Amino acid sequence: MDNIGLLLIYVVGFIAIFYFLAVRPQQKQRKAHEQLINSVKRGDRVVTIGGIFGTVKRVEEAVIVVEIDKGVSVRVARRAIAEIATADQKAKAAAVLDKPLEDEADEAETEATEAITGEAAEQEAVAPAGEYKPPK
Repeated sequence: MDNIGLLLIYVVGFIAIFYFLAVRPQQKQRKAHEQLINSVKRGDRVVTIGGIFGTVKRVEEAVIVVEIDKGVSVRVARRAIAEIATADQKAKAAAVLDKPLEDEADEAETEATEAITGEAAEQEAVAPAGEYKPPK
């Protein structure tokens, strides 16, 4: 009988530990996310679970219309909103969006053009070893 009482204490203790370490924090997180979703309003800068930054243009029952760029709007489920962007995140996102990303695109386009026209091969053949000849 003494062993059964001790086993019962262990089982109850294990269930209590599991509840406080796993179930309760998950319930708190779910409740906080639900409050966040219910507080989303037009003009808020949000981040989706996919990592897309955008501005809320319209809030419907189960769908939110988010503008991710001028003239580009997407419909996302309310539950797909991960967070409302803070002031720091808004500033970083604005800096990234305002920063021209043409450097990478120009470089890729130049490489593609050189590969098609064969200019890269011609430049290597014309330039003597050890001498640098800048691309045109």
